[in-house]
Amino acid sequence: MVANLVNNTLPEIDIKKDLRDVKIRGFIKSLRKDNTGVGYTLETLLGIKENNHGEPDLVYNSLKIELKTQRKEANSRITLSTKSPIWKPFSDREILNKVGYIDKKNRRGLKVILKIGEYNRKGLKLDLDVKKDRLNIMHKDKGVLCYFVFSDLIKSVENKIYSNLLLVLAETRKEDNEEFFHYVEATLFSDFKEESFKKLLLEGILIWEFRMHLKETGAVRDHGSGLRISRKYLGVLFEKEEKIL
Repeated sequence: MVANLVNNTLPEIDIKKDLRDVKIRGFIKSLRKDNTGVGYTLETLLGIKENNHGEPDLVYNSLKIELKTQRKEANSRITLSTKSPIWKPFSDREILNKVGYIDKKNRRGLKVILKIGEYNRKGLKLDLDVKKDRLNIMHKDKGVLCYFVFSDLIKSVENKIYSNLLLVLAETRKEDNEEFFHYVEATLFSDFKEESFKKLLLEGILIWEFRMHLKETGAVRDHGSGLRISRKYLGVLFEKEEKIL
């Protein structure tokens, strides 16, 4: 299927018709052999170019929309923002050296989930300082390690999802070491709610996840640290919810 382009960049897609056409095709062989195959395959089928620049993925009924795709059986969280914290008073490398650990590949790494209200196994948590407009990443002994300007973090989420998020779920199967997807469900979430964002953060439902390690050169490799939420709470984060498929 061929999508119309808006301003020569964003594809304009009739998501109800086009996703229904994709569903009718049944199981489709993955076009990429890694975890991103479920999203890349659907984007290709819809005529969407891969986009890693924080821009919306498509336009539907004049709405700019971010597309998210998951395997239906997956328990992984949806990424809302990969905005980096302000590395003060410690740099990302210093944080790795201070609170990181030696991973299975013998690298100093840090792959942990942080939430408000409780320290994790590495002694880290989130703390919201409303007066200073900061979301701090804290260590139980070392205090604040780095932070976000909270209002900027909210804007980064709004800019990423453009207040509208389309979530598509796929059933999966494997044959001869190849993965196949059947795209069976789709929901459009519209009108992002800032107050709900703050509420879910304070309740520990919105989390920050570090995914980084030190390379042999001493440089930090970030594998997609970000702000994430379980898909079952997306309906709380948006004003409207429409079943598309």
